[in-house]
Amino acid sequence: MIHTHELIFIVLRETSTFFHSVEEDTAATTLIYYIQESGIKDIAVFPASEEDKYAGTIYTQFAEFLERNTAPVFCISCWTSTYAVASDFAAMIRESHPASLIVAGGVHFNSMEEVNYSLKEDEFDIIFRGGGETFLEFIKLAVVDKSVKIHKKDDVINMSGPALGKGAFYLNNSEIQGQGRGSFTLPIVPLIGSTKDYADIRILLNDSCPNACDYCFIQPSGTIFQYWPKLISWVEDSADAVKKETGQKVILSLSDSAPFNKINRKQTVDYMRRQTGRVQFDGMNIFADPTDLDEEFYDIVDEFGIHNFFIGRDRIEQDDFIGRKCNGKLRSSEELDRELDMILDFMEYLNSGKNQLSKEIYIGYIISPYEKADYSRKLLQEFSKTVQHSSALDNIRVQSNIFLLNPYPGTNISKKSIGEFIPMRNFYYPYPNVWVGRNTVHIYLEIVRLVIAKMFCNNSNFFFYKPMLELAHSLQFRTDFNHALIDDIADRPLRDFAYRTVEKILKMNLGAEQSLDTYLQNILSVYYTGCMVSLVMGRPEFLKYKNLYDIIVKKDKAVSFLMRDLKMIKELTLAGKVPVLEKYL
Repeated sequence: MIHTHELIFIVLRETSTFFHSVEEDTAATTLIYYIQESGIKDIAVFPASEEDKYAGTIYTQFAEFLERNTAPVFCISCWTSTYAVASDFAAMIRESHPASLIVAGGVHFNSMEEVNYSLKEDEFDIIFRGGGETFLEFIKLAVVDKSVKIHKKDDVINMSGPALGKGAFYLNNSEIQGQGRGSFTLPIVPLIGSTKDYADIRILLNDSCPNACDYCFIQPSGTIFQYWPKLISWVEDSADAVKKETGQKVILSLSDSAPFNKINRKQTVDYMRRQTGRVQFDGMNIFADPTDLDEEFYDIVDEFGIHNFFIGRDRIEQDDFIGRKCNGKLRSSEELDRELDMILDFMEYLNSGKNQLSKEIYIGYIISPYEKADYSRKLLQEFSKTVQHSSALDNIRVQSNIFLLNPYPGTNISKKSIGEFIPMRNFYYPYPNVWVGRNTVHIYLEIVRLVIAKMFCNNSNFFFYKPMLELAHSLQFRTDFNHALIDDIADRPLRDFAYRTVEKILKMNLGAEQSLDTYLQNILSVYYTGCMVSLVMGRPEFLKYKNLYDIIVKKDKAVSFLMRDLKMIKELTLAGKVPVLEKYL
């Protein structure tokens, strides 16, 4: 028997490079809360179980969900990295429940180009761009009050009643209707996560950043001052409930992109003083820019017990193409050199600071598709320098992470790079785009960097990742690989595993394949190798399995996303739309 709900809400946000799963999203959780507040009582949410969230089974699970559930309105929230899944789900809804209205929103639709594309492709009926207040008003008018009348027949929509607000777009006689973007000033619902060591309460106060880097897609939003008491009360109630029910320590995670930038700092400090007056947290996670790390920030770290820092280093030399900026101005190489010194000094401070919590720093870097050998070498030297510096410190762990530049829709980078990449709407993470220009890196180099070297490089396993990073450099710039780096790995099983991993990749003869099919098969093999590395780094006991690669090949259902991507790459290459791969034709 099929259950007809008032509304169905689908949340599609990826969280993992390997064996993908869909994570809860603070924005979606907040919208669901306010939807219920508006008077809707019967709302179904997908994914609802852990099995629903696994990419290898999510399509099967959703098909079964559609057999049991329907609603007059289906809402889909997606990121760019899950747009392909959202599009597929919309098609499944149309087939199963053709009379239902399909609305979509999320950060992917920050770009008007993507709004236009999706509507003209007839994937969604209404798209909400920007903050969700317009969406909430629409739900109230259309589903609760029913003052907005919607009639849908043969995918043609007719609406009557009050006009939709800013940021709502739909097709009317093949013409796109709507303008602007919506806002959201209401408090974001805290999201509680749990580990074996502590509970994490994630909030968002003011997600904005004044730097305006060319690759950034932050859409400013935040809780306005009048709603602070509500947010403070929610966080206090959440912390009290966790401590009462589990006795766990409580960590506050502030998801703002630049909470302690000079422009945002005073507001964030004011809020935190109000919040910590009500709750005694056991630690705090934040994002920070290297330029934030001044003397005043040191005092803030001590005052609020901040112990986890995600620092966006991003580039280490001036780069006009990528456009790494500080308050709107391009960062020079000299400034970037000083920022590294600030990070190293900050490590020293944390190690000797008043806060006795174990501290962690995660440093993020962005790799350009037009990287030069000198830059790549300098980057590897910086990794070694930060590891060497932190290894002498006993109360801090430093990890680094590498991301290949993604031209997110609507960013300056995407405008600069038209024709140089395949738009991300077609590819699932970690392959949301393929740089296709003749002078760009090859896709398997993306995979070597993002799959083998993407796992956090920290003090305990850096000697494993150092040869992996060197391997990526050697493949990209056609240099001889230094096998002696593997000998520096003290742990014998891990050293043997590193030898096997490197040899497996070198035997593929990447870059010198004789056919397109061989090239694509090598990508698949590197992907499986990366999955194997990921498991071993998290579960060292798996090192004893000599056939771990074969087990992964047999059991990894999430590879279906990559297989779809490879099929598309082949079709586009044969059509002459991927210059970097034309040598295989």
